[in-house]
Amino acid sequence: MTTPIERIVIRHLSGSKANQIEQLPVGDVREFAIGRDPTSKIAFDPVGDSVVSRKHAVIRIEGEGDRLSFKLSDSGSSNGTFLNGERVTGEVELLPEDTIELGGARGPKFTFDVQPRPASFAARTQVIGLSDTAATRVIKTAEIAASTAVNAAATGAAPAEGASGDSAAQKKFGVGQETVQRLIGEERRASRGALTATAAGIGAVLVLGGAILLWQQWKGEERVGGRISDIEKGQEEASAGVEGKVKSITGMTPQEIYDKYKDATAKIYLHWRLYDKTTGKPVYHQTFSIKLNKNESVVLPAYVRLGPNTVVRWLTLDDDYRSNLPIDGAGSGSGFVVGEQGYLLTNKHVAAGWEIPFAAPKRRGVVFEYKGGPDWKRTKGYKGPDLQKFEVIDLDDSAYSDIDDWVPESGGLIFPSKPAIAVPIGGGNIPDPTKADKRTFEGRNDTLETRFPGSRLNINASLVRASSDSDAALIKIDSPQTLSTVELANNDNVTVGEKVVVLGYPAVSVSTFQQLSTQEGGGPVRRRLEEIPEATITDGIVSKLSPGVKQREGVTTYGSTGDVIQLSITATGAGNSGGPVFDSSGNVIGLFTYSKSRGNERVTLAVPIKYGRDLLRPQRE
Repeated sequence: MTTPIERIVIRHLSGSKANQIEQLPVGDVREFAIGRDPTSKIAFDPVGDSVVSRKHAVIRIEGEGDRLSFKLSDSGSSNGTFLNGERVTGEVELLPEDTIELGGARGPKFTFDVQPRPASFAARTQVIGLSDTAATRVIKTAEIAASTAVNAAATGAAPAEGASGDSAAQKKFGVGQETVQRLIGEERRASRGALTATAAGIGAVLVLGGAILLWQQWKGEERVGGRISDIEKGQEEASAGVEGKVKSITGMTPQEIYDKYKDATAKIYLHWRLYDKTTGKPVYHQTFSIKLNKNESVVLPAYVRLGPNTVVRWLTLDDDYRSNLPIDGAGSGSGFVVGEQGYLLTNKHVAAGWEIPFAAPKRRGVVFEYKGGPDWKRTKGYKGPDLQKFEVIDLDDSAYSDIDDWVPESGGLIFPSKPAIAVPIGGGNIPDPTKADKRTFEGRNDTLETRFPGSRLNINASLVRASSDSDAALIKIDSPQTLSTVELANNDNVTVGEKVVVLGYPAVSVSTFQQLSTQEGGGPVRRRLEEIPEATITDGIVSKLSPGVKQREGVTTYGSTGDVIQLSITATGAGNSGGPVFDSSGNVIGLFTYSKSRGNERVTLAVPIKYGRDLLRPQRE
């Protein structure tokens, strides 16, 4: 449905877009959203216009032709929408040259207009108040009275006596003493009448002048009062504007961010294990006790050399008297609530550790060639041992760098367990080239629980989905209580040098415990120690931005650590993984993740929040 109006014209009077004019084509569009959401038709800066809500208000077009109208309504904003100084409740009519304020005096202000403007679509009429009309009536009455009085004085008109005098003057009398005295008396009466009329005229003029002076004084006081009111309003707006500008520059303090969002940041406890999909058995890393010299032996994880440049873990489904190493992970991390129904964002390595590279359990190992074993067929003339001599390796050597790149979920080789034959190291699993096969694995969370600040209760969580592009994951808890949430940044405008604040539960931070005594069913008193988590806050700046993989004009660029935000915050560490990283406006711009160290120097990194937003949008927008 089209309209005779081609475009809406927005003239910005204040805010980050002050002195700008936006012309928005109408066409078939019937709604124009207003807010900090970048998809809004009239979009505002998330930092400079912080009092504007993400979805603040909406302008709707109704009807067509001569019955075309525009309506303005608030979209549940935090700070309100104002039309010509009045707060909008419900839906109100919008006319050309109307002024709209978002968030009151502190927010941006703009005027609304359309082009071309139909003749039936006029600006709002300015109505004169009742007091002005009353004053006009007073002045008009005074003017009429004064005019009548002045005319009477100018023409010599007199009251009734003058009329009878004129009538008597038409008769002829002789001129005697009485006549002269009568004429003198009449002249005196006429003079007194003229003086009375003149006085009345002068009085009317004075009344008129007094009324005019009073009206001018009253209007002057009203104008002065209006000016004072305007000045006071201007001072309030200026003060609010300065406050808003200062706020946009300095933002929320770390204390304000902590007070507002600490209850939305949870501690996460985790333990996961890797299982073989075919058998359902847990997967282990084989170990051997290796005699290094005459007096020293050590238990080391075993590896198998498949070729000149390929070394893999020696994986097995058997735990030889609990001597092998399980492929698992355990610890604690952080997360933050993004949905009142119990959705939290955290790191993938916290909620789905089997989907990330798994570091070797020890920095030394023992490697065997992929040959030999109980079923290996000797070639004619071969007189060597069934199992070649082992070699102790250092996993920090660049020749073995691929070992730490193994992702458990990607699968691996399972070597069978058989009695040893001619094994010089004394038994255990031997790699068998005729029996080793590639298996598929799956990870499971044996424990994934959350605990909120000040609480003694753990809440079970489940993995919803993990990002395939970065270290981010979405988990869900079942909470009977509506949860407080953080606010995510709706864009990726992160700049080097801007202030940031991190919340979380680093293991290095001091902890609070409660010692509890309980007795149930008449049994003995039991005592236990429980941690009462309280979030730790640290602040710093964005020190560098590492780009993701980008291709332009045949050239590929990428950061050494992928698409991450480098932070100057180092007074935190393990356990803070998955915690929210806030900008100065209190919006989450990232998820705290790994750190990098070299010598005594360390930097911390954060995953851009866009990867978290992607997990909240399973469908295309």
